[in-house]
Amino acid sequence: MTEFYHDPATRMLVYHLPDDEQISRYVTDKIALGNGWHAFPVTLFNLQVLAYFKLPVVQFVTDENYDWPIRKGRRPRDHQRVMTNFMVTHPRCFNLSDMGTMKTQATLWAADFLMRQHPPGTCRALVVAPLSILQRVWGDAIFNDFIGKRTCVIVTGDAKRRRKLLAQPADFYLINFDGVGIGAKVVEKPGRHREVILGGLSDDIARRDDIQICIIDEAAAYRDGSTKRHRIAQAVLRHKPYFWPLTGTPTPNSPEDAHGLARLVNNAHGETFNHYKKRVMFQVSQFQWVPRTGATAEAYKLLQPSIRYEMRECTDVPPSTEQMRDVELSDEQQDHYKRLKRDMRLELSKGPVTAANQAVLRNKLIQISCGAIYDGERNVTRLDCSPRLKELRAAIAEAGRKVIIFTPLTSVVHLLYDDLKEYSRAIINGQVPTKARDEIFRLFQETADPHIIVADPGTMSHGLDLFAASVVVWYGATDRTELYLQANRRIDRPGQTVPTTIVQLASTPIEREIFRRAANNISMQGAILELVKEQ
Repeated sequence: MTEFYHDPATRMLVYHLPDDEQISRYVTDKIALGNGWHAFPVTLFNLQVLAYFKLPVVQFVTDENYDWPIRKGRRPRDHQRVMTNFMVTHPRCFNLSDMGTMKTQATLWAADFLMRQHPPGTCRALVVAPLSILQRVWGDAIFNDFIGKRTCVIVTGDAKRRRKLLAQPADFYLINFDGVGIGAKVVEKPGRHREVILGGLSDDIARRDDIQICIIDEAAAYRDGSTKRHRIAQAVLRHKPYFWPLTGTPTPNSPEDAHGLARLVNNAHGETFNHYKKRVMFQVSQFQWVPRTGATAEAYKLLQPSIRYEMRECTDVPPSTEQMRDVELSDEQQDHYKRLKRDMRLELSKGPVTAANQAVLRNKLIQISCGAIYDGERNVTRLDCSPRLKELRAAIAEAGRKVIIFTPLTSVVHLLYDDLKEYSRAIINGQVPTKARDEIFRLFQETADPHIIVADPGTMSHGLDLFAASVVVWYGATDRTELYLQANRRIDRPGQTVPTTIVQLASTPIEREIFRRAANNISMQGAILELVKEQ
């Protein structure tokens, strides 16, 4: 680390920098002390420049110049102060901290502090997040912590309504991922070049010079740099002076995921995706790549500058354990499973199986295990799944507190709701309106009923505190690793007072392998092929 000193009396930072030519281009008020020593006044701009050149800096946001708005009875944690200062001094950076580390609050403080450095109305923030948490997480935090000192507008609805909402004066605008792209088009150009043409709401956002801060929550949604969503984000958001993606799972599938995120913040240091992939991954077959030794460290280097805290560094949350329960298949399920295995062997006999076909086979297996098979028109055939239902009831009975049940199939959500009549219960899926969801979550946390939530994990994988439950039961596996990890954290949160348990119901070796890979954040690629070959 570069040798440096801080003199609080003169508000100076002193560094030994024999060659400071690059820094001198930006910092005009430094003082040369001789023999390679230089003194820098402690200003926000100077700290940002010094941090950019990877020099150690002191905390700029302190109790002396900031009041840390927070609801009564709480206080800022030390790690939150560090997060806030890191984002203030690094205008383009990642916060890779775990869920439950209270990074939402720290991010809002960083934004609020920066707003105070500008004339009113000239520095606003745009928060881009999943629709399900715009009000529940961000809106509630702004309302409860700033208590009328800051305003927010949730930019939802049709295109006309969204443009009208965005035109209203506010400190924070909250919008979902796809809302950012309303009015934008991606046009194919000669030479396989794609150009983004902005219009409507997307153009409104891009042109707003007063929106200086862009916060992206659950930023892993942008990990694929080839998607339309990613290209639009680059055109609409990336040029904002402050750009802070937040995610505790930047590489849920493989180290490749880091490249798309890095392109938004630091242009992946100029490295193309294909070059990066070959550098961190090794091709073992036509369709399968595996990480090279040290790939995780290389992905982390790409995601710089960044800050990361793990939840148990910051809180005293009780331990969480995973428990797999073997469940028999009914005779009807066994018949369908045997047919599926024949289909798998047939696919293998034809040659290499694509990743897309592997995903289809995994999904068919999950359908059989859960007792609901879909045809090409999305019609559902119910199968006898009584052994699994019996084990589910046993897990509920053993839980000391409330229970959340996850299944990735909409028809099975309804099947379980109808079957578990002996319990007070509620459904959460894409068909439940946002206001109704919020009321269900409030009742779940604050009252005796409902005792159970039966949910599609895709609608509950972000930002929610549901520590009234102590058990999550995965009635059916999901092959979406990030979804599995995030959904489990709904009960493993600050405020939890008892040990928690994640129960996995599994009937086949492939299901057990899917759960193993999801729990350990390993790619699903090749999982089915390896097990079918073994069998």
